[in-house]
Amino acid sequence: MAINISALSNASILPSLSTIGQIKDATPVVTAQSGGTTGVGFADFLSEAMANTVATDSESKTSDIGMLLGEVQDLHTVGLTSAKADIMLNLTVQIRDRVVEAYQEVMRMQI
Repeated sequence: MAINISALSNASILPSLSTIGQIKDATPVVTAQSGGTTGVGFADFLSEAMANTVATDSESKTSDIGMLLGEVQDLHTVGLTSAKADIMLNLTVQIRDRVVEAYQEVMRMQI
């Protein structure tokens, strides 16, 4: 059985990851009066990414329940949503581990 890989796009498998480069206005804008910056902050980015991860997990659970109840006709969709949720969860855990590691490194610095 041959799988047509060209039919699958990254956007269909990981829609929230494909939009990382398209965040509202990721370039900070410097204001002349206050000297501060405005724009999308790192906390906003993490909050949006976490919301996407939770939504994908919810979609996967809904798809799994639909399969168990016999409401889903396409088994491939169930597999894709489960794989997408697994990949996003693994990415979230890796990001969390890196942030904790960076925090610990900053706390070990001598002043």
